Amino acid sequence: MILEEGRVASQVARDLGISDKTLYGWIAQYKNDPKHPFVGSGYLKPDAQVTRDLERENRELKEELEILKKAPAHLQQRPEVRYQFIYDHRFDYSVQRMCKVLEVYRSGYYAWVKRPTSERKHRRINLTRRIHQIFLSSRRLYGSPKIMRVLRDEGIRVGQKTVARIMRENGLKSRTVRKYKATTHSKHNQPVDDNVLNQTFAAERPNQVWMSDITYVWTIEGWLYVASIMDLYTRKIVGWKADSRMTKELVISALDDAYKREKPVDGVLHHSDRGSQYASKEYQARLKEYKMKGSMSRKGNCYDNACIESFHSVIKRELIHLEMYKTRKRAQRDIWEYIEIWYNRLRIHSSIGYRTPVQFQSMYFKQVNKKAG
Repeated sequence: MILEEGRVASQVARDLGISDKTLYGWIAQYKNDPKHPFVGSGYLKPDAQVTRDLERENRELKEELEILKKAPAHLQQRPEVRYQFIYDHRFDYSVQRMCKVLEVYRSGYYAWVKRPTSERKHRRINLTRRIHQIFLSSRRLYGSPKIMRVLRDEGIRVGQKTVARIMRENGLKSRTVRKYKATTHSKHNQPVDDNVLNQTFAAERPNQVWMSDITYVWTIEGWLYVASIMDLYTRKIVGWKADSRMTKELVISALDDAYKREKPVDGVLHHSDRGSQYASKEYQARLKEYKMKGSMSRKGNCYDNACIESFHSVIKRELIHLEMYKTRKRAQRDIWEYIEIWYNRLRIHSSIGYRTPVQFQSMYFKQVNKKAG
C-alpha cells in the first residue's frame, strides 16, 4: 500500500484529489478485507457471476430468435434488402444484433442509411407498399400474376418477375391448402343426359351455359354440403345452397335460387356430373319447367365439369381449408360472404381478362345496350 512507503496520508489524499476522510475510510475497508476492500469494485461471487452471464446469453439468444422469425425471407436477399429490414426494426432490436443475425457489416448498414434516397429507390418503396396493400385486400390470396394485373390496371408498369421478387423478399405468400373428398354418387339406375357440352368451355353471352356441382365443408357438427351453379360466360356463381345432407332437394334449391336471380330466357344449357341428385326425376322435371336443356359429364371424366370444379377447388384453398368451423351456421355465413362479396364482386379472374364476374357481366350488357341504341 502507498502509505507503507512512508508517505503522509494528507499528501496522498491531495495527489489523488480526494479528502483525508475518504482516504482513511478506504484504509479501514482495506484492513477489514484486503482482497475485496471497495464496494462497487464489480466483484461477484462465482455462482452469481455465472447466473448473470446465463441471463445475458438467454436475452441475446431470445432477441436473435425473434429477429430470425421476423426476417426469414431476408436472409438470402441482397444487402440492401437486409439493410431495409434493420432500418424498419431499429427501435425494436439493437442494430448490432440485427447485423450479426442478417450477416451484414454495421459499417455497410450505416453507409446505406446516409446514402441519399434515389428516385428509383422511392419508386421501389412505393411499389412495395402498394403490393402489400393489394395482397392484404385480397385476403392474402393473390399471387404475383394477379397483383401485377391490378397494378397495371392502376397504370403502374411492372413485370411479374419484379412483383414476385418483392413478394418473396417481404414474405408475402398466398395461403392455400389442398384436400379431397368425393361427393359424386354416379352408381345409380336413373337415366342420364348426353354430354352436350363436350368440354366446350366457352359461351357467347350470360345465361347460355350453367354448370353445377357439389362441394363440402367439415365442421365439428359434421359435414356441410354446398351446391353451386356457375355461369360459364361470366364465371359468376348465379345460385347456391348449403345443407347438412347431400340430397336432391339441395341441388333443386340451388337451381331455384339461380333461376330467381338471373331470370334467364329459354334455352340455358345446364351441365352437371352424373350424380343421383342431378339425375333424379324431380331435378329433371325442374329443368323442363325452366325450359333448360340437360347435359352430363361422361362417367369417370372429371374434366367434363372442370370449370365449376375449379371454383370449388378455389373456395377450398382460399377459405374452407384455412378454417376449422365449430358449427355449420358459421361455415355457411363465411361461404355467403366469400361467394356474394369476394368471389362474385371483388376477386379478379384470369379467364375473363382479370375482371370480376359482376364487372364482366355488366360490361357485356353495356355493350349490348350500346349496340341496340
